[in-house]
Amino acid sequence: MPFETPITARLAIENVLNGRYVLPSIQREFIWEPEQIEMLVDSLLRGYPISSFLFWQVAATQSTKWQFYKFLTAYHELKTKHNEPEILGENRDFLAILDGQQRLTALVIGLTGSYASKLPNKRRSNLSAYPVKRLYVDLLNPADEEDGEKGYAIRFLTDAQADNAEGRLWVSFPDLFKKIRKVNDVLMFMAQEKISSATSEKREFAASLLARICECINTEPVVNYFLERDADLDKVLTIFIRINSGGAKLSYSDLLLSIATASWKTADARKEIHGFVDELNSYSDELTVDKDFVLKSCLVLTDIGDIKFKVINFTAENVALIEQHWNSIKKALSISIQLIKSFGLNDRSLLSANAVIPIAYYLLRKNADDTFLTGRSSDEDRKAIKKWLSIVLLRGTFGSMADTILAALRGAIAESPSTVFPVEAINTRLAALNRAAKFSDEEIDNLLEMTYGDRQTFLILSLLYPTFDYSNGFHVDHVYPRSKMVQRRLERQGLTTEDAKKAAALRDELANLQLLQGGPNKSKSDSDFDTWLNEQFKTPTERGYFLAMHHFPPMATFGYTQFSDFIDSRRELLRAKLREAIA
Repeated sequence: MPFETPITARLAIENVLNGRYVLPSIQREFIWEPEQIEMLVDSLLRGYPISSFLFWQVAATQSTKWQFYKFLTAYHELKTKHNEPEILGENRDFLAILDGQQRLTALVIGLTGSYASKLPNKRRSNLSAYPVKRLYVDLLNPADEEDGEKGYAIRFLTDAQADNAEGRLWVSFPDLFKKIRKVNDVLMFMAQEKISSATSEKREFAASLLARICECINTEPVVNYFLERDADLDKVLTIFIRINSGGAKLSYSDLLLSIATASWKTADARKEIHGFVDELNSYSDELTVDKDFVLKSCLVLTDIGDIKFKVINFTAENVALIEQHWNSIKKALSISIQLIKSFGLNDRSLLSANAVIPIAYYLLRKNADDTFLTGRSSDEDRKAIKKWLSIVLLRGTFGSMADTILAALRGAIAESPSTVFPVEAINTRLAALNRAAKFSDEEIDNLLEMTYGDRQTFLILSLLYPTFDYSNGFHVDHVYPRSKMVQRRLERQGLTTEDAKKAAALRDELANLQLLQGGPNKSKSDSDFDTWLNEQFKTPTERGYFLAMHHFPPMATFGYTQFSDFIDSRRELLRAKLREAIA
């Protein structure tokens, strides 16, 4: 399979825009970051090779046999990150991209489109958190420190950022792609006032850069490619898997999803599954799952024998079974994720998404509906699920042998006559696999050494507060405020230097942590605990109830000089409570 005659970047991009180049269903979606696109375009300008491509020629008569997708021409993390299906007629041949999709999409987005990704610390559902940026180049100034290893000042900017940059002339590549096709276009571009009025040095730089842009887009044959003409899909798949065996591997879920896409009869599996993943992630800004989780769940929830991520497990028969039960699978997973959210879990504390799958399997067999989430008749069921989930996450039960464990727990649930979540039957199976769900005293002591910021801390505290309704949102709060547990401040409160140093070192320990709802936590803020306690709870009864609920020792006062006694006493109370909950 020799190289074909190479083509220009412009021709390759135009072939994408006019639909001559498409993506086969076995391709994963676009995953490049803005910095990677910047580096690719910089490489193009500097004359660096951008590697070869592999195209697959598909005859017009074969166009309806497989599913193909359009390239992304503008990426928006919230609104436009999934490729749309391409509707192909039988009147012309076309080329499917087997290798080089990420690079070719990056060129299209960088030279003709836009990129919008979420700003940090913004809510996923907030549209303004996704500013639309285009790729710009500064025509008057070379790269500086902010450009890192790039040879040119090439950056994704909003139009406002580009317009308001003092001393720079940011011009977008989409504008240059439209306007610069030949040398005469470069001369006309040079005539604009911002360039003609610049210093001779800057004018020379602009002229050289514009000429280089014109050359590398329009005349240099930078896209080298092989062309596979064989219509045998098995051969194409073999080639595809081999060329994706190194570097950033195509995940099994991408390939399996592609196979499912080609096998579903009544719907577009890719669109269905991607849409469902988006739906699951819309339930919470802090709890996310991916298509790997959904596809693994499909294998488990349909009682397919072998649940390993292997191509042979996605036979036409198994895919048909998944399609047949898709609505039931969606309902069970939807309720499960909403249930996990109600437990207060998020991406940080849900240490393994696989732990959710047995819950979904149980809910599917139970034919549970949305009333399971809040109905009083399901109270005990929800409590049992929450406790079990917290324990297996703390034990790291699904850290290895996940497929074996999932298959075993599926069997335990299927065989159990229990009308509530069969914790005992499940734990018996786990014990047989040396994954006992109980903790020894030494292991409980290890859990008590967890500190603020550890991923397991919320799970431990949630076991200590089993009656809380976590759908209302609870925060991990320092009992004695963190900002005041500093050696200098503690010395001013009357502690000796040695005692203050010890107390400061203990401020993040589990024994100095509690769960508070957002409102009370905000009111407490950095208040001294003793002061806040007296303000919030006016009577001995109210105060006593609060202290008991949070497993605090019944001390008369909670001043800073009592902190050491408080920690020692509360640690013992938590040890006893935790032993009762999980031993």
